[in-house]
Amino acid sequence: MNKQPQVDQEFKALMPPLTDEEYQQLEQNILSRRKCHDAIVLWNGTIVDGFNRFCICVTHGVEFEIKEVEFDTRDDAKLWIIENQLGRRNLNAAQRIELALCKEETLRAKAKQNQSLAGQENYRAGKLSSKRPNEEPVAVWESIAEDANVGFGTLQRYKQIKNSDKPQLLEQVQNGELKIGTAHRMLMPEIEKQFIQIDKMYSYIKAHLPFEDEERNNHIHERINQLAEQIRRLLECIY
Repeated sequence: MNKQPQVDQEFKALMPPLTDEEYQQLEQNILSRRKCHDAIVLWNGTIVDGFNRFCICVTHGVEFEIKEVEFDTRDDAKLWIIENQLGRRNLNAAQRIELALCKEETLRAKAKQNQSLAGQENYRAGKLSSKRPNEEPVAVWESIAEDANVGFGTLQRYKQIKNSDKPQLLEQVQNGELKIGTAHRMLMPEIEKQFIQIDKMYSYIKAHLPFEDEERNNHIHERINQLAEQIRRLLECIY
């Protein structure tokens, strides 16, 4: 080995940690052979696959091989890590959803960067276009659910758990101690309270519109309805 592999904390965070049992089993497998069966995969000298294998080998002085891969950008490397983890690891539903959410965030950032670069190129070339480059209609949440191999309702329930003020409940779901459906049922009383608060807010605002102009009044009512519907979509339980 010519150089020591580097650990990038952002890349590491994209690799769900092994359970104690999984780590011990991997460690036992490596020590029994006194060799790491799979290579540590690097991009620009940084680990993109094999962090646990690397730690075990370094701890016990076991030899390991290195495999270098090429990516154009850091975002490409992140997408590869996510896809690799989704395809190789025995993850629970919550872990798969978290990875899929990371993938979507990275894709959005990459698309935004591509749009900016394309816009600059068009500007330099003297081209003007009303079409946004690299833009295509995407059903975002359906795509995330598909990547995570869960139903759309399961994704929505997980989002509600994640956005709640119950960090312990979220941790239990992510650790596999609780299934998403079970944890969501435990959260339902809080969701129902939010429904009541939304209804009260909506009724109060609607009852205190002093505008005499009918057209403006109708416009305000329409915007309130849109706001209420948006809030409901975030909170409602989809089965």
